[in-house]
Amino acid sequence: MPDPTSLFHYESSIDQRTIHDRVLVITLGSYADAGSAQAQLDEHLLNTLAHRKLGSFDVDQIMDYREHRPMIDLDVDHYTNYQTPAIELHEVTDKSGAPFLLLTGPEPSLQWERVTSSIERIVDELDVQLVITAQGVPMPVPHTRPASLTKLSTRPELLPGNQGIGSFRMSASFSSMMTQRFGEKNLDVINLAVHVPQYLAENEYPPAAIALVHGLNLNAGLDVPMGDLEQAARLVRGQIDAQVNASEQLQQIVTQLETQYDRFMADRSLPTNGEGLPNAEEIGQAVEDFLASLDDESTPGEGFGQANGSTQAGGPDTPPQEAGPQDDTGPEQGQDPQ
Repeated sequence: MPDPTSLFHYESSIDQRTIHDRVLVITLGSYADAGSAQAQLDEHLLNTLAHRKLGSFDVDQIMDYREHRPMIDLDVDHYTNYQTPAIELHEVTDKSGAPFLLLTGPEPSLQWERVTSSIERIVDELDVQLVITAQGVPMPVPHTRPASLTKLSTRPELLPGNQGIGSFRMSASFSSMMTQRFGEKNLDVINLAVHVPQYLAENEYPPAAIALVHGLNLNAGLDVPMGDLEQAARLVRGQIDAQVNASEQLQQIVTQLETQYDRFMADRSLPTNGEGLPNAEEIGQAVEDFLASLDDESTPGEGFGQANGSTQAGGPDTPPQEAGPQDDTGPEQGQDPQ
């Protein structure tokens, strides 16, 4: 494997020997970042809290531009505003004054093992004790219920009382591969995956960002304020409700999801030894049943058109099983946005 130390470079003004940050948050864009959860979290952290750029990766070595083509503008008779991809490491200071690290950018297309080794080097150099990955996943859940999280970890002690979601094989993401490699080296990693209504997966969904912020505060001991996210969630909720109320078909879809969600949550409240929890096959079947209920005339993309783009269900490479329904909601999400 080529030398991983040549992939990442600190800014010339940064002396990494003086940096000792306990937590590293990773939001490298996954193929299933439903609700733009990662993008919203990045924007919220960098717009709300003080931060500085520590360094960046050489993306030309690890990106396949044919697979993920950057954007560029054609202005009458010339090209302009080429959007250069960037994977950057930031040091962010939370509300209490505690610093933490944030690694942002697109998911690497190439050299996953080498990128993982490079991140491991950063973890070692900056005395990181806990790595947290955050993303959104499309799930057959209604927007009228609180956004919940599925959590995974490299050690069960990191998430006391956490319930698993069964065993199955799926397409790997960079973060899942990195988590396994870090676990093999006894590094602590927590994966946070927020459930986003499948019919809103292609739209910005602020409740997803709120749930991730709460997850960071709860599981990493950070103090990140909600800022404008709650107001944005109320606005989006009103827009969605207006469109649902205008369509009997959409009302039926949402009601079906509500019934399914409430039944599952009621079952989870019973004192069982894991009985009643859906396994991977049951979760997958729930997704298939949901998709089968949508014919050409009631496709959510037609009923939930928003300014941020068309809304579609997740594609074939988006495995909803990556996050099983779990009852983990933040206090800010305890009530539906009005």
